[in-house]
Amino acid sequence: MPKAKAPPSARSLFAARLKQARELRGIPSQRALGVLMGLNKKLASSRVNRYENETSGIDLDGLGKLAETLGVPTAFLVAQDEATAEIILLLAEMSPAERSKLAKKLGKK
Repeated sequence: MPKAKAPPSARSLFAARLKQARELRGIPSQRALGVLMGLNKKLASSRVNRYENETSGIDLDGLGKLAETLGVPTAFLVAQDEATAEIILLLAEMSPAERSKLAKKLGKK
C-alpha cells in the first residue's frame, strides 16, 4: 500500500504564495520585489530568492512587510490551500461592512 502524501510544509506554502503574489502584482523579479521592500539592491535578490526557494524562513515583521509591499493580506501568504488563498483575496476586496454581512450569513446554521 503506497504511503499517504505528506501535506506541504508551512515554508513551501509560503514560498508558493510569495511567487504567486509577485506574479499577480506584475513584479518582474525577486530583486525588484526586494527593492520595493526597501532592501539594499545587493541583498534584495538573494533575500527574496531564499524565501521563494525555501532556503530561509521569515519572521512576522518581514511577512507583514512582504504582504504590504505586494498589496495582499498577510493571511494570503500563509494560506493552506488554493481555495483559501483565493477567498482571502476576495475578502480583501470587500468593504468591512460587506465582510461583516458575509460572516453573519456564513455563521447561520
